[in-house]
Amino acid sequence: MLNKFSRYVAILTICGLCGCAGTKENCENMPEETSGLESYNRAMFSFNNKVDKYMLRPVAKGYKAVTNEYVRQRVSNFFNNIDEPISAVNHLLQGEFSNSGNNLGRFVINTTFGVVGLFDVASSWGMEKNKTGFDETLASWCVPDGPFLILPIMGPSTPRAATGFVVDGYSSPAYWIAQESGGEDAWLVYYSASGLKYLNLYAENMSMLESLEEGSVDYYEAVKSMYLQNRKKIKTCGVDAVETPDYDFDMDDMDDDY
Repeated sequence: MLNKFSRYVAILTICGLCGCAGTKENCENMPEETSGLESYNRAMFSFNNKVDKYMLRPVAKGYKAVTNEYVRQRVSNFFNNIDEPISAVNHLLQGEFSNSGNNLGRFVINTTFGVVGLFDVASSWGMEKNKTGFDETLASWCVPDGPFLILPIMGPSTPRAATGFVVDGYSSPAYWIAQESGGEDAWLVYYSASGLKYLNLYAENMSMLESLEEGSVDYYEAVKSMYLQNRKKIKTCGVDAVETPDYDFDMDDMDDDY
């Protein structure tokens, strides 16, 4: 199922990037009315919102009821640690060698002294997190972001962000461990762990999303605006990121530590 979804995202991404052929200025923030995506986006957003309301949110509320902030942070730290090698490789691809070494050092320290990453010991030793992924790598190579789009279940994205999501997923050490093991049990553990990762992240962001929905005249436009504001934080083509309000809306980011 995950492989089929990944192929779907890849096809959608390629189509989006092909539609962005041309100058960077024509594609970086392509309006929906120009790209013809607004009708699709609103329909998919409505579908996702129903899935969220009747399925994801009740599960997330149940998860929060049986866990506390300390436990949820241990889960976040564990998955952040698994992602350190992905950041290390992408920092290399971006030409940031010291950051790559920092990621590898953090991975070794937190895996050993931090009890397989449950505790972020490296940060307390002065090795701060510097997470990155293939999305940022493409940005550093001047690949345009493309138009805003809503993916099924996954929510707000762009062609470049979707590409980064797929590539990072296949780059995960957890994926390759399951791949090499080849057994059904290994894949069950992998999919269960992936589900826990995003359930934990969603639970931590749920209150913010509920507040946004309640206070918005147009929830879709509010989500779109907040997501695109966060996209401006990405350093593109060697140009420093734009200072924007600190909206914590990156659904693939678990950066808080306790």
